Amino acid sequence: PSCGQLPTEFGPQKNVRWKTELPAGKSSPVLVGDRIFLTASEGDELITMSLNRTTGKVQWRRSVRAPKREAQHALNHRAAPTAVTDGKSVYVFFADFGLVAYDFDGKPRWQLPLGPFNSQHGVVASPVYADGRVILVCDQDTDAYMIGVDADRGKIVWKTPRNVINGYSTPMIY
Repeated sequence: PSCGQLPTEFGPQKNVRWKTELPAGKSSPVLVGDRIFLTASEGDELITMSLNRTTGKVQWRRSVRAPKREAQHALNHRAAPTAVTDGKSVYVFFADFGLVAYDFDGKPRWQLPLGPFNSQHGVVASPVYADGRVILVCDQDTDAYMIGVDADRGKIVWKTPRNVINGYSTPMIY
């Protein structure tokens, strides 16, 4: 269908261009160019994936091992935060690990372990990108903070305490 004729029905063989089986996760897809980036988890693996936007074929799958299991609500998921990209790298956050950066070919660029976190529901804010920084809100029951991480080096550039408890939102750049 053209843009003026969006489908109103979906089914196994109706208005579906492709279907790809994926591991469990709750992140939103991030579309950039011909790619779709997603996060997921299986066992202790915290997974970042790149799919071809046209075919749905998995282009690459990379993972880090979770050194810990953060507390989380049953409706939450270890791979709930959505990735962010600057157009050449993809940045992902897993509360069980921290921040991880990959280039578009799936080559690891850097890792920044974070936590442990003190949150009954789990830290689920997604990172955002602005002016060469990956920004992440780490709201929790005690010692909440927000960080700005150099996107090229993976080093914390600034850290600001937050006087908040149980915040779960992703920041918006204005």
